[in-house]
This record gives sequence, C-alpha cells and structure tokens, in this order.
Amino acid sequence: MTGSAFDLLKLQQDTFLESIEYFEQLESTNTAASRLINSAPALDNVLILTAEQTAGRGQGNHKWYAGQGALTFSLIRHFSNLRGNELATLGLATGIGVAEALQELTPAAIQLKWPNDIFVEGKKLGGVLIETTQAAPQTPVIGIGLNINNSIQDHLPENVAASSISLIDLIGKTSNLTELLIGLLSRLNNFYKQLNAKTADIPANWNVRCMFNGSKVDFVQGEMRYQATCHGVQADGALLLKIDGEIRPFYSGSIALP
Repeated sequence: MTGSAFDLLKLQQDTFLESIEYFEQLESTNTAASRLINSAPALDNVLILTAEQTAGRGQGNHKWYAGQGALTFSLIRHFSNLRGNELATLGLATGIGVAEALQELTPAAIQLKWPNDIFVEGKKLGGVLIETTQAAPQTPVIGIGLNINNSIQDHLPENVAASSISLIDLIGKTSNLTELLIGLLSRLNNFYKQLNAKTADIPANWNVRCMFNGSKVDFVQGEMRYQATCHGVQADGALLLKIDGEIRPFYSGSIALP
C-alpha cells in the first residue's frame, strides 16, 4: 500500500481501520464513502483518504476549499446504539477528538465553533461533516477536512483565505500527516466507544473548547437574528443561548462571526 502523502501501511497497522481506500485526487471523500456504503452496507471502520480533494462540501450549500497538503478524509463507522437524533452529539464528539489531536502540535488554543467547525486564533482551521445513507442509517460517514500543510494564501480564494488559517502558517513548519491521522483516529475511537456505551460526557469536553462560551453573540436561524449569550452545548448537541434572560436550546442555525 503506497501513497505519496501518507504511509498507508503504518496507518493500517497502527489504527483500528479494517481497510483504507486511497486516492491521489478525489472530488469528495464523503461522496465516495456514501457510494461505497450503498454498494456494501455492512462496511465498518473503513477510511476514504485523498491527497487532494477538489470539490469538498461543508454544512448546507457551503464548499470546502483545500489544496494539496490538507488532511481530508471520511471514516465509515458503525454505531450499534446510534439513533438519528444523536448525530449532533456524534458531531460534537468528533470535533473534540480533532481538537485534542491538533492541540499537541501547537500551543495556540484549538477551539470549537458550533456545530462543526475547528478554529484557532479566530480563524477556521477545519470542519466536520457527518452524513448518513438510507442503506445503513447506523453507519454514518464522518467527513473531516483540516488545513495542515496547505498554505492558505496559495490555495484558497481571497474571500475565504481572510477568515481561514492553516497549521503550517501557524507553526511555521510542515506536519507528518500520517502521524497526525493516527493520533486523531485514536482519539476518535476512544470517544466513539464511550458514545456507543453511553458513557461519554460530551458537553464537559466540548464546552472547555467552545470559542464563544460566556460571550455575547449574534445568532442567525433562517430569517431570524438573535442577540444572545452563549452557554455552550447540552448532551443532545443543542447550542444553549441566553436570550432575554432565558436559556434556550437551538438545534439549527449558526453564530455569525464578527
């Protein structure tokens, strides 16, 4: 197993993965993973990995831009106890695992923006996109895209680059993508086991990294816009906002950046 940007043999040996599907270039790892599940619904612990993703997707209609050197992959993982309304919690757990893995590479605080973004120094470093298929609703596709060795100024449109950041621009050196991915998958595996066993304390782990916890925010939901104070998340993945003296849970919408 060879891959120009990754040591695939080491990745297979040092993780829980049952198989790896590697591509030098791919439009979207999530799309490829969903197609794979539709053809083989019993798959579990399969990684779809690419050296360059050309048409990545984010939440809603958002695009995910990433040049060569980014870490972009999707994990096919079966959760025997997962219910549809628990996907939000799975997304939060994934964000925690990603943040903890990245934190080992920089002293700058890795923070989380609800529901699925990874931030550092007020700029977006990456994100998580979780999707399911009708063929295997308890086997979600967990997509992760991170700006690691791809310099932002060289690879992103100007309007996107202004609000984005890459690890290489932050720490001034390249990172070993294989070692980073091994560490990241290890953390995800630990959180996912806890999640499946119903023993994970997701709010406590997520809220310590919440970039707006205790801060006043502008929250947008459809055509509504609220001025609120962020109080982190609750166990089912909802964002807690204090509006007019009352703390309310929100399951959709987004915090507007300054």
